[in-house]
Order: sequence, then C-alpha cells, then structure tokens
Amino acid sequence: MINLENYINRANYYRGKIINQFAFLEMTMSVIITESFTTDKNSGNQMYHTLLERMTFENKRASFQSIVYNQAEGNRKKHGEIFKELSALNDLRNQFAHYPMIPIVDEKDEITGIALAKFRHKPNAIHFTLDELESIIKRIEHLDFKLDQIFKKDKFQSSAGTT
Repeated sequence: MINLENYINRANYYRGKIINQFAFLEMTMSVIITESFTTDKNSGNQMYHTLLERMTFENKRASFQSIVYNQAEGNRKKHGEIFKELSALNDLRNQFAHYPMIPIVDEKDEITGIALAKFRHKPNAIHFTLDELESIIKRIEHLDFKLDQIFKKDKFQSSAGTT
C-alpha cells in the first residue's frame, strides 16, 4: 500500500530526475550548436549567454536540426530518427515541466509513478508507471550520449566529409 506522502515523494523524485536529464540534453544541444559556429571559447560563451540561454528546448532542437541537415546532403536520412526522438522527448519534457502533478492516488496503486493533469481541450490525467518513468530517463540519457558521440565538432565534421 502506498500513502499520499510516499506517492508525492516518489513523483517529485522522478519529475526532478527527468527534468534534470532534459537540462543535460538541452546543454548538449547548446554546445553542439555553439561549436558549429565557433571554436573560440570567448565567442562561444558570448553566443551561449546572449542567444542560447534565451532559446526554448524546441528552438534549440529546430536550430540543431537545421545545422545538421544543412551540413551534408545525406544527413536528413542519416539522422532523421534522432530528430524524431528529440521531438517525442520534447513533448514529454513539456508535460513534466508544465502539467501539475495530481496529488491523489488510490492506496492500492503501487505502479503509478506520477499522474499529471492535462487541461488542454478538456481535463485529463496522464499516468506514468514506474517502469515508464525509468524508460523515459533511459531514452533521454541514451539520446544525450548519442548526440555527444555523433555531433561533437571534431567527430561530426569528419563524418560529414569536412575537416
């Protein structure tokens, strides 16, 4: 049996962990975007603090996609799945960042990790099981690692055929 306090603590833990992982993913995109324009540390810092800090996750995703797709002819096909996953994860990010937690759970419910209230169009509850929350965290971590491995300046340029 789960009581309300345990549910809230568990829900807050997972929500915080997911938002934290998204912060790392967003930082990775920011670094890659910056590196695509400059390798100078001062210019990169200025770009980050002047532009990238003010951009939403979605704006960074769209800018990053544009950079990658325009880097080489075959990149749209080669990296399209990455941007589909980024879009799907952004939808989840928005849910965890903007939808309030529903602090009511059935005492017999041992599998709901968090329930979020969605008010667009009509009131609705979105329930995530503990397994789904762990899966979301793994997806974010995996994509962050993948972006770092594929698109860091030195690796990406050499794979795109430029140096």
